[in-house]
Amino acid sequence: MQEVQTFLANNHEEATLRPAVPEDAAAIIRTIKSTSVERSYVLMEQYGKNADSEKEYIRLIDCKKCLLLVATVRDEVVGSLAAFQADGGDNPRTAHILKIGLHLAEAYRGFGIGSRMVQYVDAWAKEHRFKKLEASIFTTNKRSLHLFTRNGFQEEGTRLKRLWVGNQYFDEVLMGKVLE
Repeated sequence: MQEVQTFLANNHEEATLRPAVPEDAAAIIRTIKSTSVERSYVLMEQYGKNADSEKEYIRLIDCKKCLLLVATVRDEVVGSLAAFQADGGDNPRTAHILKIGLHLAEAYRGFGIGSRMVQYVDAWAKEHRFKKLEASIFTTNKRSLHLFTRNGFQEEGTRLKRLWVGNQYFDEVLMGKVLE
């Protein structure tokens, strides 16, 4: 698989997908914080809360168990996709599963960048012999639900009142894709 991919997005701008490097840390955090409160809250639990902790996190990534992918336009990080082996690979019963979370800055949605990111992780997962991809998406995030469905994911269930953020509960849709 090609590690760096460059393509023309549907907005006619050149976009690049590549594994994250420590120098991307602040831009990844900035991109994540650029959208909805509930999404940022959940992602910040996995990512570093500041640029220094995020840099350290990126340095320590095990390239066989997980992938941190960024999408850039004009050398600016506009999206990130995190893919982690279920249970850190410690449970042989779930070691075949790769859990993914995608974040794309609002200004770059609808141009095919998110789909290309999902296709990238799909190929990466197959190359690393994973058998299933899983994603958890809030029911309020209709665009992500559509994106994952369009890329072959199926709804596997819904966790009601999964997370309390601000002054409301959010339900979460569990989606999965079995890899050939």
